Amino acid sequence: LSEAKEPDLVVFVLKSLAEYLPYMTPFPRLADSLLKTLTTLWSAPIDSSEDYQVVRLHAFLRVRQLAMTQPFPFIEECLKRLYLAYAQRAKFATASSVTSALPTLTFMGNCVVELYSLDYHSSYQHAFIYIRQLALHLRTAMQKKTSEAMGAVYCWQYLHCLKLWVAVLTEACQSNGGMGATGEEQLLQ
Repeated sequence: LSEAKEPDLVVFVLKSLAEYLPYMTPFPRLADSLLKTLTTLWSAPIDSSEDYQVVRLHAFLRVRQLAMTQPFPFIEECLKRLYLAYAQRAKFATASSVTSALPTLTFMGNCVVELYSLDYHSSYQHAFIYIRQLALHLRTAMQKKTSEAMGAVYCWQYLHCLKLWVAVLTEACQSNGGMGATGEEQLLQ
């Protein structure tokens, strides 16, 4: 799968995998290897061509299917890998490439939001860690005021990651609207 370069062939293989993913439960190493390959396809260099967007979509659908069909700890690995891949790609989205990179990053962000809305318990733990990491960068920048500390906050990567967590928390609050304030308070603590 990682050797195929033609988008149509990759899409065909990804569609065909849908039937076989539930049978990967007894093979956690194989599922982890497949997750790594799917994440690589999903977060491939910012390519806004329609052909590759279809590959990106189907790679995400298989990651989502893996997250839903594999035993519990596997979804946490899916959450972690997709967020880190998003953060890595967000580093290369600058003001000069906004017209080509922004639609892809928006799509990738929507995918991450959807994946984080599958399991709120695991999502809460990951969100707490990554939002805290962003807050620590901000606190360091405000206290030290060095160019390196400020550069960690005044960059597109930080902005896109912050925007992503706002979207994740907003989605969690909207989908748990019937749960009342206690569910929202738990997610926002």
